[in-house]
Amino acid sequence: MARFDVARYYESIVHARLLEILSARGASPQSMAVVQQYLQLPDGQRAGVGMTAGGCLSPLLGAVMLTPLDEAMQQLMRETDIYYVRYMDDFLILAPSRRVFRRAIKCVHQVLRDLQLRLHTEKRFIGRVCRGFDFLGYTVTPGRRLRPSAESHRRLLAKFRRLYEQGASATALWQYVARWCGWLRGGLAGLVSRQGGIRRVFVRNLRACGARGVAIPPRYQWAPATDSDADSASG
Repeated sequence: MARFDVARYYESIVHARLLEILSARGASPQSMAVVQQYLQLPDGQRAGVGMTAGGCLSPLLGAVMLTPLDEAMQQLMRETDIYYVRYMDDFLILAPSRRVFRRAIKCVHQVLRDLQLRLHTEKRFIGRVCRGFDFLGYTVTPGRRLRPSAESHRRLLAKFRRLYEQGASATALWQYVARWCGWLRGGLAGLVSRQGGIRRVFVRNLRACGARGVAIPPRYQWAPATDSDADSASG
Protein backbone atom coordinates (compact mmCIF):
# COMPACT_ATOMS: atom_id res chain seq x y z
CA MET A 1 0.00 0.00 0.00
CA ALA A 2 1.01 3.62 -0.42
CA ARG A 3 -0.16 6.85 1.19
CA PHE A 4 0.55 10.16 -0.53
CA ASP A 5 0.13 13.87 0.07
CA VAL A 6 0.43 16.58 -2.58
CA ALA A 7 3.16 19.09 -1.68
CA ARG A 8 1.93 22.64 -0.88
CA TYR A 9 -1.35 21.79 -2.51
CA TYR A 10 -3.30 25.04 -2.41
CA GLU A 11 -0.21 27.12 -3.11
CA SER A 12 0.60 25.02 -6.20
CA ILE A 13 -2.76 24.97 -7.99
CA VAL A 14 -2.36 26.39 -11.50
CA HIS A 15 -5.36 28.57 -12.28
CA ALA A 16 -5.47 27.82 -16.01
CA ARG A 17 -5.39 24.07 -15.37
CA LEU A 18 -8.20 24.27 -12.80
CA LEU A 19 -10.33 26.37 -15.14
CA GLU A 20 -9.79 23.82 -17.92
CA ILE A 21 -11.04 21.04 -15.66
CA LEU A 22 -14.12 23.05 -14.65
CA SER A 23 -14.90 23.92 -18.26
CA ALA A 24 -14.55 20.28 -19.34
CA ARG A 25 -17.10 19.33 -16.69
CA GLY A 26 -19.71 21.77 -17.95
CA ALA A 27 -19.32 24.74 -15.62
CA SER A 28 -21.41 27.70 -16.79
CA PRO A 29 -19.80 30.98 -17.94
CA GLN A 30 -21.18 32.65 -14.81
CA SER A 31 -19.58 30.03 -12.55
CA MET A 32 -16.30 30.29 -14.43
CA ALA A 33 -16.30 34.08 -13.96
CA VAL A 34 -16.87 33.71 -10.21
CA VAL A 35 -14.02 31.20 -9.91
CA GLN A 36 -11.68 33.43 -11.91
CA GLN A 37 -12.36 36.34 -9.58
CA TYR A 38 -11.95 34.10 -6.55
CA LEU A 39 -8.58 32.81 -7.75
CA GLN A 40 -7.28 36.34 -8.21
CA LEU A 41 -7.81 37.27 -4.55
CA PRO A 42 -4.46 35.97 -3.19
CA ASP A 43 -2.70 36.35 -6.55
CA GLY A 44 -1.44 39.88 -6.13
CA GLN A 45 1.45 39.33 -8.55
CA ARG A 46 -0.84 37.78 -11.19
CA ALA A 47 1.34 34.67 -11.31
CA GLY A 48 -1.64 32.46 -12.11
CA VAL A 49 -0.75 30.02 -9.33
CA GLY A 50 -2.09 29.46 -5.82
CA MET A 51 -5.37 29.63 -3.97
CA THR A 52 -6.23 30.76 -0.46
CA ALA A 53 -6.65 27.74 1.82
CA GLY A 54 -9.25 29.31 4.10
CA GLY A 55 -11.73 30.60 1.53
CA CYS A 56 -15.30 29.34 1.21
CA LEU A 57 -14.76 27.90 -2.29
CA SER A 58 -11.31 26.43 -1.65
CA PRO A 59 -12.44 22.96 -0.41
CA LEU A 60 -14.72 22.53 -3.43
CA LEU A 61 -12.15 23.76 -5.97
CA GLY A 62 -9.41 21.76 -4.25
CA ALA A 63 -11.51 18.62 -4.61
CA VAL A 64 -12.27 19.35 -8.28
CA MET A 65 -8.61 19.89 -9.14
CA LEU A 66 -7.79 16.24 -8.50
CA THR A 67 -10.79 14.70 -10.26
CA PRO A 68 -8.52 13.66 -13.18
CA LEU A 69 -6.59 11.55 -10.66
CA ASP A 70 -9.86 10.05 -9.37
CA GLU A 71 -10.92 9.15 -12.90
CA ALA A 72 -7.57 7.59 -13.76
CA MET A 73 -7.59 5.53 -10.55
CA GLN A 74 -11.21 4.47 -11.07
CA GLN A 75 -10.31 3.23 -14.53
CA LEU A 76 -7.38 1.31 -13.05
CA MET A 77 -9.68 -0.14 -10.37
CA ARG A 78 -11.90 -1.53 -13.13
CA GLU A 79 -8.89 -3.12 -14.85
CA THR A 80 -7.00 -4.39 -11.80
CA ASP A 81 -7.54 -5.18 -8.11
CA ILE A 82 -6.22 -1.91 -6.66
CA TYR A 83 -8.15 0.07 -4.08
CA TYR A 84 -8.00 3.87 -4.09
CA VAL A 85 -9.48 6.48 -1.77
CA ARG A 86 -8.85 10.22 -1.54
CA TYR A 87 -9.68 12.99 0.90
CA MET A 88 -8.68 16.35 -0.62
CA ASP A 89 -4.95 15.98 -1.39
CA ASP A 90 -4.36 12.93 0.82
CA PHE A 91 -4.89 9.61 -0.93
CA LEU A 92 -4.31 5.94 -0.40
CA ILE A 93 -3.60 3.10 -2.84
CA LEU A 94 -3.69 -0.61 -2.00
CA ALA A 95 -2.54 -3.19 -4.53
CA PRO A 96 -2.32 -7.02 -4.44
CA SER A 97 1.06 -7.26 -6.23
CA ARG A 98 4.17 -5.23 -6.97
CA ARG A 99 3.42 -5.21 -10.69
CA VAL A 100 -0.02 -3.68 -10.21
CA PHE A 101 1.34 -1.35 -7.55
CA ARG A 102 4.05 -0.02 -9.87
CA ARG A 103 1.46 0.55 -12.58
CA ALA A 104 -0.70 2.55 -10.18
CA ILE A 105 2.24 4.68 -8.97
CA LYS A 106 3.28 5.38 -12.55
CA CYS A 107 -0.26 6.53 -13.29
CA VAL A 108 -0.24 8.85 -10.26
CA HIS A 109 2.97 10.54 -11.39
CA GLN A 110 1.66 10.95 -14.93
CA VAL A 111 -1.58 12.59 -13.82
CA LEU A 112 0.09 14.91 -11.30
CA ARG A 113 2.69 15.92 -13.87
CA ASP A 114 -0.13 16.89 -16.23
CA LEU A 115 -1.78 18.89 -13.42
CA GLN A 116 1.59 20.55 -12.64
CA LEU A 117 1.52 19.24 -9.08
CA ARG A 118 4.04 17.14 -7.19
CA LEU A 119 3.97 14.71 -4.30
CA HIS A 120 5.26 15.64 -0.88
CA THR A 121 8.64 13.97 -0.47
CA GLU A 122 8.36 13.47 3.31
CA LYS A 123 4.66 12.77 3.82
CA ARG A 124 4.60 9.54 1.87
CA PHE A 125 4.51 6.00 3.14
CA ILE A 126 4.95 2.73 1.28
CA GLY A 127 4.69 -0.60 3.07
CA ARG A 128 2.64 -3.67 3.83
CA VAL A 129 -0.91 -3.25 5.07
CA CYS A 130 -0.38 -5.87 7.77
CA ARG A 131 2.04 -3.54 9.54
CA GLY A 132 -0.60 -0.84 9.86
CA PHE A 133 -0.50 2.73 8.62
CA ASP A 134 -1.71 6.22 9.46
CA PHE A 135 -4.36 8.00 7.42
CA LEU A 136 -6.42 11.12 8.16
CA GLY A 137 -5.47 11.16 11.83
CA TYR A 138 -6.08 7.47 12.50
CA THR A 139 -3.85 4.43 12.77
CA VAL A 140 -5.32 1.65 10.63
CA THR A 141 -4.34 -1.91 11.54
CA PRO A 142 -6.00 -5.00 10.01
CA GLY A 143 -8.23 -6.78 12.49
CA ARG A 144 -8.27 -3.90 14.98
CA ARG A 145 -10.45 -0.87 15.50
CA LEU A 146 -9.21 2.55 14.45
CA ARG A 147 -7.05 4.43 16.92
CA PRO A 148 -5.78 8.03 16.92
CA SER A 149 -2.37 8.29 15.28
CA ALA A 150 0.73 9.53 17.08
CA GLU A 151 0.43 12.79 15.15
CA SER A 152 -3.16 13.25 16.36
CA HIS A 153 -2.03 12.75 19.94
CA ARG A 154 0.84 15.21 19.42
CA ARG A 155 -1.50 17.91 18.11
CA LEU A 156 -3.97 17.29 20.92
CA LEU A 157 -1.27 17.71 23.54
CA ALA A 158 0.16 20.82 21.86
CA LYS A 159 -3.23 22.57 21.90
CA PHE A 160 -4.05 21.29 25.39
CA ARG A 161 -0.70 22.58 26.70
CA ARG A 162 -1.23 25.96 25.08
CA LEU A 163 -4.69 26.28 26.65
CA TYR A 164 -3.32 25.26 30.05
CA GLU A 165 -0.46 27.77 29.86
CA GLN A 166 -2.93 30.49 28.90
CA GLY A 167 -4.85 29.84 32.12
CA ALA A 168 -7.84 27.91 30.74
CA SER A 169 -10.14 26.49 33.41
CA ALA A 170 -10.47 22.78 34.10
CA THR A 171 -13.92 22.89 32.48
CA ALA A 172 -12.52 24.48 29.31
CA LEU A 173 -9.75 21.88 29.15
CA TRP A 174 -12.25 19.06 29.65
CA GLN A 175 -14.52 20.45 26.93
CA TYR A 176 -11.60 20.66 24.50
CA VAL A 177 -10.74 17.01 25.16
CA ALA A 178 -14.43 16.10 24.77
CA ARG A 179 -14.57 17.78 21.37
CA TRP A 180 -11.42 15.95 20.31
CA CYS A 181 -12.93 12.63 21.37
CA GLY A 182 -16.10 13.56 19.51
CA TRP A 183 -14.08 14.18 16.35
CA LEU A 184 -12.27 10.89 16.85
CA ARG A 185 -15.49 8.87 16.97
CA GLY A 186 -17.80 11.06 14.90
CA GLY A 187 -19.53 9.16 12.11
CA LEU A 188 -17.50 6.02 12.76
CA ALA A 189 -19.67 4.21 15.28
CA GLY A 190 -18.26 0.80 16.06
CA LEU A 191 -15.08 1.35 14.06
CA VAL A 192 -13.05 3.39 16.56
CA SER A 193 -11.60 1.99 19.77
CA ARG A 194 -13.37 3.39 22.84
CA GLN A 195 -10.58 2.41 25.19
CA GLY A 196 -10.08 5.04 27.87
CA GLY A 197 -12.65 7.69 27.06
CA ILE A 198 -12.52 11.38 27.92
CA ARG A 199 -11.42 10.85 31.53
CA ARG A 200 -8.24 8.97 30.62
CA VAL A 201 -7.33 11.37 27.79
CA PHE A 202 -7.89 14.36 30.09
CA VAL A 203 -5.75 12.97 32.91
CA ARG A 204 -2.98 11.81 30.54
CA ASN A 205 -2.65 15.27 29.03
CA LEU A 206 -2.66 16.94 32.45
CA ARG A 207 0.25 14.74 33.50
CA ALA A 208 2.09 15.40 30.24
CA CYS A 209 1.81 19.14 30.94
CA GLY A 210 3.02 18.71 34.50
CA ALA A 211 -0.21 20.35 35.61
CA ARG A 212 -0.73 20.72 39.35
CA GLY A 213 -3.88 21.59 41.19
CA VAL A 214 -6.14 20.74 38.25
CA ALA A 215 -8.84 18.14 38.80
CA ILE A 216 -11.74 16.76 36.80
CA PRO A 217 -14.51 19.40 36.92
CA PRO A 218 -17.22 18.46 39.48
CA ARG A 219 -19.96 18.12 36.85
CA TYR A 220 -17.87 15.47 35.05
CA GLN A 221 -16.40 13.59 38.03
CA TRP A 222 -18.87 10.75 37.71
CA ALA A 223 -18.58 10.39 33.95
CA PRO A 224 -17.87 6.75 33.00
CA ALA A 225 -14.45 5.84 31.68
CA THR A 226 -15.87 5.17 28.22
CA ASP A 227 -17.75 8.46 28.33
CA SER A 228 -20.22 8.52 25.43
CA ASP A 229 -20.77 12.24 26.00
CA ALA A 230 -17.79 12.74 23.68
CA ASP A 231 -20.00 12.15 20.68
CA SER A 232 -22.47 14.83 21.72
CA ALA A 233 -19.71 17.26 22.69
CA SER A 234 -18.21 17.45 19.24
CA GLY A 235 -20.26 20.40 18.06
